[in-house]
Amino acid sequence: MDTENYGWRGLVLRVDLTEATIREEELSDDIKREYTGGAGINAKLFFDAVRNNPDLDSLSPGNPLIFGCGPIVGTRFPCATRYTVTAKSPLTRIFGDSNAGGYFGAKLKQAGYDHIVVTGKSEKPVALYMEKGKTPQLIDAEWLWGLDTYATDEQIQKRYGDCETARIGPAGENVVRYANIFSGRKRVSANGRAGMGCVMGSKNLKAIIVKAKGTVPVSNQEKLDELVKKYREIWGKGPSTYAQKEYGTLMLIAQIGLETSTRNDQGRITQEQLDCYDLDEFISKYKSGKTACYRCPVGCSQKWKVEAGPYGGSKGDKLEFGHYVSLGPQLGIFDYPALFHLADLSNKLGMDCTQLGWNLSMAMECAQRGIIGTEDTGGMDFKWGDVNGVAEMINKIARREGFGTVLAESIPDMIQRLGPESEPYGFHTKGMTFPYNRHAVMAMNLASSVAVRGADHMKGHPFSALTGARDMLERIFGQDIPDEIVDTKSPVAKGRTVWWHENYKMAMDSLGLCFVPVAGTTIFGDPLILFEEMGEIFQAVTGASPENLFEAAERAYQVEKGYNALLGITREDDIRRGTTRGEEDPIHAPGMLEEYYYYRGCSVDGVPTRKRLIEIGLEDLIGDLEKQLPLEEGKSPAINELVVKKI
Repeated sequence: MDTENYGWRGLVLRVDLTEATIREEELSDDIKREYTGGAGINAKLFFDAVRNNPDLDSLSPGNPLIFGCGPIVGTRFPCATRYTVTAKSPLTRIFGDSNAGGYFGAKLKQAGYDHIVVTGKSEKPVALYMEKGKTPQLIDAEWLWGLDTYATDEQIQKRYGDCETARIGPAGENVVRYANIFSGRKRVSANGRAGMGCVMGSKNLKAIIVKAKGTVPVSNQEKLDELVKKYREIWGKGPSTYAQKEYGTLMLIAQIGLETSTRNDQGRITQEQLDCYDLDEFISKYKSGKTACYRCPVGCSQKWKVEAGPYGGSKGDKLEFGHYVSLGPQLGIFDYPALFHLADLSNKLGMDCTQLGWNLSMAMECAQRGIIGTEDTGGMDFKWGDVNGVAEMINKIARREGFGTVLAESIPDMIQRLGPESEPYGFHTKGMTFPYNRHAVMAMNLASSVAVRGADHMKGHPFSALTGARDMLERIFGQDIPDEIVDTKSPVAKGRTVWWHENYKMAMDSLGLCFVPVAGTTIFGDPLILFEEMGEIFQAVTGASPENLFEAAERAYQVEKGYNALLGITREDDIRRGTTRGEEDPIHAPGMLEEYYYYRGCSVDGVPTRKRLIEIGLEDLIGDLEKQLPLEEGKSPAINELVVKKI
């Protein structure tokens, strides 16, 4: 490893809110080599902080809140904008992290830091102020407390001038367990899922403010310039990104819209209902523009405006497919302006729209079935499609008022409060809800179930198995692959597929690359951007060898999984909870889960094995785990026997 900090800035900022102290710490060559950056180094920093107290309460001052950026972030390379926030999740009570784009990560790197580790709890609301060339400081934020995510940023801009902020809204302040962190002004982004905004609020940290300009030094500027030109052309003009530029993630409505579940997964959307979300109508009637992340030629974030009707004059941004799924059909709502209204409300209050939508739909079905009544809800009659009622309850959730206090918790917490009759109607894995259900796509169901942070579609998004593109699969796994690997409904080879894609996504999140253009381009094959291509970018920026990227991703994922194992997470927790509505849960397909554990280097119970941990240099993790449970030796082959080199 070259000791020059090309790409990396070489500094971790440690903030103790209890003691009101701030200090800098060097980012060692060892941790850069072994974990790459971003999500990977975050996982290592987190585990080292909690390994002696894994059972700590997620809302305790000791829970570290870690912001991290990969080595490519803040350089001239396009779409290298992503940063990760890591902590013990208050939603799931296990490992938690969340990834976001925008400008915040780039500005953090330009300010001179790769990671921020926040511990402790301030007696009163504070913000962390960082300006390039100046000593970071904690400043009063009581004047911001109570403001929504947009108003918070607006007031900070007025006082401090042009800057980037990562901030929470009322939901974070009131420790709603799925509160998120909002960042950005030019392009609003969110660290959703896992409740990172809740952790931030529990520490009385309202915002992180960064003022910085400039570039991040790179090892080979000439080579990087060549790659910048190449990928700006691909992502700016390529056919694979046309739909992303035009519709953003809403393009999935056209691709998988008919698979959308309605009314808490009681059914699937009809064509007539889907027509209410016609994309051409969105473009012609409501789209008012788009915004792009730092140095992104795509611009997938949609801006909207409603001219007439009950919501006439309203406008906003940050509209995603997740908003459509969770706050539209899931709640029995089939109307663009109503969806915009609820999406904007959840954004301003600072809540993960996915968990919010499923919590609301569970309560609605419980009301439908007579499990709860108006005496439980404070007089509110939960009805499908009741936009005003939903909006009122969202406000109550954010402020933990009345029945909103119940809905501010996780699905398992809600079941405990509402009683055992409610259990079949609460869908989750490890306490986190599924963004959407794709019963016919085996790999996606598997990936969602085994994800370390709970039911999730982004920790290991198995895009190759969704398309069935044989040339891509041969490039990844070699030419000697079973024919069934291209069959999305077959469980064959899906365990291996998910394992590889988990490491692929970990590598992306560790480097700081955006999944939207990279995976989109790869799916359409123009060109394939796999580990070799990411390694070329990594080497141009850092000067370091790219050969260890896959192993570094494996190591980081094993650290995350190892922490969960310390908390007793096993195979039983990789199973979906809640009724399957008469459909067999794909996770039970013969051999699929076992195959995944085989490639992941786990026992059949889903626990890391000695063999894999020794192979990737995590002997110290073995010692931690064996204090809790005996580890199996393991039968999985070495990683270099499982990974196929470029064809």
